[in-house]
Amino acid sequence: MKNLKIIDRIYDPYLQKSLRSPLITVLIGPRQSGKTTSANSLLENIQDNRKFYLNLDSSFERERVRNNEHYLKEQIEEVLGFTLENLRETFYLFIDEAQKLPFVFETVKILYDKYPNILKITISGSSGLELLDKTAETLAGRVRILKIYPFTMSEASRYENIGGSEPAESLYKSIFSGDLNKKTLSLLLKESKPKSARKMQLIDKLITRSLFPPTFSKIEEHDISRWLIDYIDTYIERDMRNVKEIGNIEGYRKVIMQLSARVGNLLEYLSLGTDSGINQITAKKYVAIWQESLIGFLLSPFYLNVATRIKKSRKVYFFDNALVWALTGFKERKIIEASGEAGHYFENLVITDFIKWGTNLEKPPSFYFWEKSHVSEIDIVISSGGYIIPVEIKIAKTWDKRYLHAIDMFKEKHKGKKIEIPFSLIVYQGDFLMPREDVFCIPIWMLC
Repeated sequence: MKNLKIIDRIYDPYLQKSLRSPLITVLIGPRQSGKTTSANSLLENIQDNRKFYLNLDSSFERERVRNNEHYLKEQIEEVLGFTLENLRETFYLFIDEAQKLPFVFETVKILYDKYPNILKITISGSSGLELLDKTAETLAGRVRILKIYPFTMSEASRYENIGGSEPAESLYKSIFSGDLNKKTLSLLLKESKPKSARKMQLIDKLITRSLFPPTFSKIEEHDISRWLIDYIDTYIERDMRNVKEIGNIEGYRKVIMQLSARVGNLLEYLSLGTDSGINQITAKKYVAIWQESLIGFLLSPFYLNVATRIKKSRKVYFFDNALVWALTGFKERKIIEASGEAGHYFENLVITDFIKWGTNLEKPPSFYFWEKSHVSEIDIVISSGGYIIPVEIKIAKTWDKRYLHAIDMFKEKHKGKKIEIPFSLIVYQGDFLMPREDVFCIPIWMLC
């Protein structure tokens, strides 16, 4: 049996803070990423007479709301024992799977506008695309959106009782603030080093293992492949089939499969469309929907000129390595390594970890890549707090001075352009070292 437990997630502080905000909190993220579990954990600490949970996954509940426009208000007042007009303390309303009953958004709007200071509303759903559409259409200007993704590496480490998220949190905060220095790294290394071997064993698994919470809490290791197949089928057949912009669901399925084969590579819509059996315009539309559903994303190239950045090709990534593994046919690990694809899996794991940590910050960093040539490429360029931080990602376990080449080319290219580069990073599987005062080589286990 799996060890069922609930761990602290990296976005919990933002969710707790949002509960004190007068705005409506909207939780979006891929199916099974932990939105409902975290919200329920927070609601456990709220008195029963100050909260109401409505799950619109239930057809019975949907029918009750549909047949009575005052249903929500009546239920809240039944819990309170008096009318909302007499409420003096905050009442918490949580609506799950809200996108399954579009009518409810109008009701939420009316309640929010009438009781903005005493009614705290949180909305969540497994179809982020539909949820965002309805939110933008009905609740514009009234919401605070939080993005919930599968586990980070450090959350997986916490769940496996290897270590907590605190060292990784400190490291990421120092990176995003531009304050990372040798002293900070030395302290974090001393704290994390004793668990580095176990963390490296976990990271090796995570090259193809899923980071979706149920694969840790409910699904046995030998059943994860089957779970991934069902997950993909549910995502495409249930979540995406009803999206009005998708007319050809099989064409969409082929696009997703082709995208998985292009992880870490530049996306060319013409070849994507040709390989998927659809035209280029439809390919662009499907990729936009794929991004909005939060299964994956495109990383834009770094240019100081924004107009140039928009025009250039972008790179493909998924928020869970195992989805890539499943969509490309569950290749054996030795085949992935022999074909050179392991580097793309490693890169995908690290880049998505950076984004998961940065996405819900008050001032989220922007992430790009930079490519001058095939030998002068920066995997991540972080723009945060006025700083620009180049990050190279190498699957190698040993240091090579050639890793400095792309960093030097990036600096040379932007010399005199009035951008501040406080330091550069190389994330790899080797030991910590500083080949120069301005370059930190960080073992990947420090992120875990």
